[in-house]
Amino acid sequence: MSQTVLYNADVYSSVDPFANAIAFAGPEVLWVGGDEAATVMDGRLIDCQEDFITPGLTTAALDLGHTAVTGTRLLAAGIVSAHVLGTSEQLTAFASSAGVLRVTAYEFTSDGSVAPGHRPALRARVALELSPQTAPEAFVVIDTLDELRAMEARLSDSTILVAAQRAAWRLFVTAPITEADIAALGSWGLGITIAPSTHDYPIAQLLAAGAQLSFSLDPESPWATLRAAVFGPDGTSGRAAFNAVTRFAHRAIDDVSGGVLAPGASADLVRWRIGNLVVQAADERVAAWSTDPRSGTAGLPDLSPDQPLPLPVTVYVDGSPID
Repeated sequence: MSQTVLYNADVYSSVDPFANAIAFAGPEVLWVGGDEAATVMDGRLIDCQEDFITPGLTTAALDLGHTAVTGTRLLAAGIVSAHVLGTSEQLTAFASSAGVLRVTAYEFTSDGSVAPGHRPALRARVALELSPQTAPEAFVVIDTLDELRAMEARLSDSTILVAAQRAAWRLFVTAPITEADIAALGSWGLGITIAPSTHDYPIAQLLAAGAQLSFSLDPESPWATLRAAVFGPDGTSGRAAFNAVTRFAHRAIDDVSGGVLAPGASADLVRWRIGNLVVQAADERVAAWSTDPRSGTAGLPDLSPDQPLPLPVTVYVDGSPID
């Protein structure tokens, strides 16, 4: 199988923070490195004209009751994977438009029973009545602060919390989160998905408390969600925000190796047209961004409000470009 080599790019990879080339064949990344080696490789060579290459993005919660977006539209935005919640009928209709989008389907249920290939989606009032063992791998939607507090009270029982952890429960919190909730959310060891564009969540404090965060993305402009996460009142670093829509979103469904660009990883990647690459200062007392390459940290697009957001040029799934 012939390989594709993208070069003259900035490649976001933990294995090489200075990488500007990547090679893949079929569904697998083969190599990440520099232009000098890339340009003498066999296969199809593509000059990326200094564009930015990242893993494909994941929206960790898409409620089909609140949006009519199609899988084709998500792919066009650079989102290659989606955790989708809906009725059986809604999930079936969405699947028909999903194309090569990677879909993890959660079906709303009142008793934990779902169609083959689906996982349970539970409203909080239902989850409070079911045992975690009844609905393994359930995605619990918490829409109000009262529901969040009721869930906190229930999971304060260590027996129930351990059962929820073993059953791989995860939470989609669409309610506001206050400082009084941070310690509990950080201590549960459950995947928690939020939508930073909808509330001023205390993201930095949640991460510092140990919360396993992933993000529900704006399906039209996913980088706008990252901008909200970075520049909100309790914003986090660009790197932490990006992890929440790549690696951490994969971990939420127990895929510990997904969401990265490294040899052996899935060749799900996006080529973006961007402005500047920057690294947010690690010192929390400094609000500025650093472009110093000596930091040894891979840069990300400058998401400052006055900067243009990245635009997708080419989306690859399993190494194949999506038209």
